[in-house]
Amino acid sequence: MKNEGKEFEKMFKDSIPEYVYYQRIKDSAGAWNNGDNASVRFTPQNNYDAFMFYSPLFFALELKSTKGTSFSFTGNTPMIKQHQIKGLLDASRFDNVVAGFIFNVRNVNATYFMSIVHFDNYINNTTKKSINENDIIQNNGLLIDSKLVRVKYKYDIGKFIDYFLE
Repeated sequence: MKNEGKEFEKMFKDSIPEYVYYQRIKDSAGAWNNGDNASVRFTPQNNYDAFMFYSPLFFALELKSTKGTSFSFTGNTPMIKQHQIKGLLDASRFDNVVAGFIFNVRNVNATYFMSIVHFDNYINNTTKKSINENDIIQNNGLLIDSKLVRVKYKYDIGKFIDYFLE
C-alpha cells in the first residue's frame, strides 16, 4: 500500500529547481509506528518537514496532503500538530523567513501555500476544527501551479519562490 502523502512529498522535492537548496528533515522513529511510542523511549518532534533556501529567502515548510476535503488541527489525532504550528511561528519571527504549510488537496488536484501567520490568524478566529480548500483560499492561500506529467505532478517551485522575491 503506497503512502499518498509520501508520494506528494517526493513529487514536491523532485520539482525543486537545481539552483534551490532543499532539505527534507528525517522523521523520528515514532512517526513510523502510527504514533504508538510505547516501544520508543525518545522521539523528537520536528518543527516542520523541510526547508528550502534561495538567497535571500529561507522557507520553513510543513507539507500536508489529503484525499479528503480538509486538514484537522484539533482533536485526538489532528493532521496538523500543535508543535508544527509553534515551530513554524517561531521560524516566521526572523527576517527573510517564509514559513507555512503546503496543502495538497488530492481530490481536486490543487496545491496551496498558506503562511503560518495567516493560518494562525484563521485558527484564532474560527470555531472550526479543520481548514478546507475554500478556507485556505479565503485566507490568502497561494495556489502553486502544477501540471501532470504522465502519472506524477510537477510543481512550479521557481514561480512560487519568485512570488516572494517581488
